[in-house]
Amino acid sequence: MENFYEINYENNMKSLNLAFEYCNTDFTDSEIFETLKGDNDIKKQLCILELKRINSQNDADILVYNLTNQSGPVRETASYKILDLIKTTEYNKFFQTIPIFDNFIKSITDINPSVSRNAVEIIKYVKNPQYIYESLIKSINLILEKHSLETKNRSYVQNKKNFALYWSLEAIISLGEYIKAGEELINILNITAKSNDYTIREKTAKAANIFKLTKISEILKNDTNVYVQNNLMV
Repeated sequence: MENFYEINYENNMKSLNLAFEYCNTDFTDSEIFETLKGDNDIKKQLCILELKRINSQNDADILVYNLTNQSGPVRETASYKILDLIKTTEYNKFFQTIPIFDNFIKSITDINPSVSRNAVEIIKYVKNPQYIYESLIKSINLILEKHSLETKNRSYVQNKKNFALYWSLEAIISLGEYIKAGEELINILNITAKSNDYTIREKTAKAANIFKLTKISEILKNDTNVYVQNNLMV
């Protein structure tokens, strides 16, 4: 046990010293993007924070690559930086490819809620919101096919599915001013309105309000959950 603590302490100190060293280093743009192609997570995070501009489509591709399939801290840092850059007219154009959209969609249901929250904001700046919407509809339908929303069993798998459904609905809501709700969304909300999870019913109520779907609101009008009712009244 003593050896474990000694090794852990040494590793922590090594990581701290590396972080301090990187913080005192001025990285060039080329060094930043070369680092983002590697696997040094500590250096990656600091380089992402240092990143001030995108010079090419390749730069954007490399940055977005770090939004998925990386460690949690790297994904979270990448999501903050992408949100910061995509807001600007100068850099927005570099984040408009289908592969990048697919990464954004995947990050919406990231296990880290900070990544999910940022991804929901990021997709507001996509110039093809219909693609995002249709992809989210497909993802939600897959969740509903494999998962009963009426079961009361609070298993890890079910909680994970509810988490994905929650953020997928929130993402669709975030696109409210850019898209028109179709029959496919109405069908989904008819199902989610009957969920045993109040957070799913809450998002259903919010979507019904945003898209003016009175029939969905009617289903939820007698819901006893205060959060559901507050979203119906917005």
